[in-house]
Parts: sequence; structure tokens; C-alpha cells
Amino acid sequence: MEDYREIIRSKRIALGWSQYKLAKLVGITQSFMNEIESGKKSPSVEVFFRICQALAIQVFPDER
Repeated sequence: MEDYREIIRSKRIALGWSQYKLAKLVGITQSFMNEIESGKKSPSVEVFFRICQALAIQVFPDER
């Protein structure tokens, strides 16, 4: 299973977004976004869901 930080980083890069752009959309600082991606800090559940929403990451995949 991929780590959520790598999923966030990979999706952000695939979209061509900087950490600054994503942070601005989510309402956090670029330095906090960097700390999340590097594993130095963990986002709150609220911030995590805002990041996923901004990146169109499906948190709960459809079960089949």
C-alpha cells in the first residue's frame, strides 16, 4: 500500500501544481504542505480531506 504522503505528492506533481498552489487552495501554508509531504507533520482529518478534495483523490474507494 502506498503512503498517503506519496499519493498526495504524486497527484500534485501530475497536475503540475506547486506545493504553494495546493496549500493556497487548501488554506494552509506552503511550509506546512512541505512538512506533510515530507512526513515531518501530519494533517488534521479536516485538512487531509481538503487536500484530497482539491486533488480529486477518492478517500473511500468503491467496494465491489
